Parts: sequence; structure tokens; C-alpha cells
Amino acid sequence: MATAKTSQSSREHDVVVVGAGIAGLMASSHLSKAGYRVSVLEKARGVGGRMATRRIGEAVCDHGAQYFSVKGKSFGRVVSEAQDSLAVMPWCDLFPHSKTAEGPIVELLDEMGHARWRGTHGMTSLPKYLAKQLPEPVQTEVRVRSLGVQDNAVHLSCENNQTVVARAAVLTAPVPQAVEIFQAGGLWPPAVDSEVWGVLSSVEYSPCFSLMLWLAKPSLLPDPGGLEVSSGPVAWIADNYKKGISPAPSLTVQATAEFSREHFDTEPSQVEDKLIEAVNSWIDGKALDEVQATSLQRWKYAFPVSPLKAPMIAVQNKPPVVCCGDAFGGGRVESAASSGLAAARWVQRLLG
Repeated sequence: MATAKTSQSSREHDVVVVGAGIAGLMASSHLSKAGYRVSVLEKARGVGGRMATRRIGEAVCDHGAQYFSVKGKSFGRVVSEAQDSLAVMPWCDLFPHSKTAEGPIVELLDEMGHARWRGTHGMTSLPKYLAKQLPEPVQTEVRVRSLGVQDNAVHLSCENNQTVVARAAVLTAPVPQAVEIFQAGGLWPPAVDSEVWGVLSSVEYSPCFSLMLWLAKPSLLPDPGGLEVSSGPVAWIADNYKKGISPAPSLTVQATAEFSREHFDTEPSQVEDKLIEAVNSWIDGKALDEVQATSLQRWKYAFPVSPLKAPMIAVQNKPPVVCCGDAFGGGRVESAASSGLAAARWVQRLLG
């Protein structure tokens, strides 16, 4: 994976991209191929955003986005190239579902299906593949504090005392975080159109708990290893071993937005107990004996409540500053990818 830390105090680029999730990497890839010098800043230790994979003991778990679909030609070409490089592969055509996390399973009709894709070694495989193609490595563990405009250039101040100067900026962070970055840099009305600012300020997200369980024995979840749940505290259960990414038995349990919102500040061990109890019927034996290790991820900005229909929002034209990501165009992996590509094409038109 092409990542690097940095301690530089100042550096000039054509475009700076904030965030190395699928939107940021799609934007960076397009602009780099177009000949622009692109700097990608990521606050986490690795790339991928919510296309996230983690190891727990001997198990490997996807704990953010669980799969993706392909409908558009642009994203389809990227996925096809990634498949040729063994970074992604089809998982299945559809998932069974149940009314509650306890079951029973309701099988769906085959004609309702379409290809669901996964990363070969987890959902981070696709972001890692895209990051490797970039001419400059992604700068990880770099948190942006503010974005301002000076002398027709964007100036980003980071917590590591680095200042990045560029001709344009693409922000793919969750919109509330992007708004905070703009405010800290003085980029708000009247410098920004009040209607644009109102739209950005109105974007809300639902949280999500994602509980990862390393099991002593394989789970009882049926093939292909994914179960959609329509009521109760759990929305999704995945068997990472059956999915093909984990060498050891493991489950990923994702809570509903309602449960996650209600218990977001609850003691983590209590949240784990509630979710384990909800999926106990899929654990072969007593959970106390079979669960080898647990890890609970709290996603504060998991799902946009009402995704914006526009694929991106231009904050200003001179210099170009644009917001994009999973809150634009639909809220899914392909929507975020398409949003990043739309933002990159917009920047390219303005920079010339």
C-alpha cells in the first residue's frame, strides 16, 4: 500500500485531496492520470475509510462496508482492472434475510439478484489497489485542521504543523467535518454562497456499531455468509470465514442506526453483550465459551440520513474547492466512487 507519513512544513501541489476513502482515491487517480500533481491527506493509519478490514487474533473481519455493487461504466472499468489484478472478486448474487437476528432464514428468488463484490483479502483491498497506482504515496495520520484561501490558492493547516498549499482542494471527509474545516479557515458566508453553505450544513449521518467476533468454531450462518435483518437491534450479520477473507471463524455484527444512536455513549462492554445476545443463535455453542475475542467499532458518520442527489457540491470556483463522498448521489460504495470522479472532473475543467 502506498502510504507515508510526513513532517514537511509547507509544500505546493496542483490539487490536495482530503480523505483516502474510495471517493478520495477515485478523485486522486483521475487527476493524477490527467497530469496533475496530487497530494492525498488521510487522518487514519491506512486508506479505505469505511471500506475497512481489521485482524482480531487469528481472524480477519470487514467492519465497515460489507460489499459493493457495480452499475456504472466508469466504476465498472475500475473494478474490472482491479479484478484482473486480483484485488477484488464477486461474492454472490444475493443474500438471504430474516425478520429478526434469530431467524428463521427467508430465501430470496434468484431473479432478484445481481453481483455483490468483495475485496479479495477484505474490503480494504480495492482502496489499497487504487492507492498503489498513485504517483505520490498517500500521507497517513495527517489530520487537517483548517482550509482557507489566500492569493488564489488553498492553504490547509494540519495538526502536525504541516501546511499544504495547492491550486485546488477536494474534500471527501464526512460533510460535518468538512464544514468544521471550512469554518476554522474562514471559508464560510459571505465567502461561500449562503445557499451552498445551507445545504452542506444540513447534511446528517446515522451512527453504526460494528462488532467483530473471533470464534472457536465455525458459525451456523448459512452460505454465502451474509444475512440481512429487517427488525430488532441488528441490521446485518456476516461470516468472514464463509465470505472468504478470514482464515479463522469470525462474525461481523452491524447494529441498526436506531440502536447505535440510542446506545452510542453506552459502555462498550454492555453494547457488545446486547449484540452477542441478539445473534447467539448463529454461534455454535455457548457464546461465553465460543467467542475468543471481540472488537467494537463505533462509526459516528456511518450512513447519510438523506443523501444529496447531486454527485458533488462546489464550495467555490476560484480557487476550486469541492465536497464529495458517500453523502452525495446515493450513500453506497459506487455512489461515493462516482462522486469522487465527478469532483475530479469538475476540478480538471476549472484548472484547465
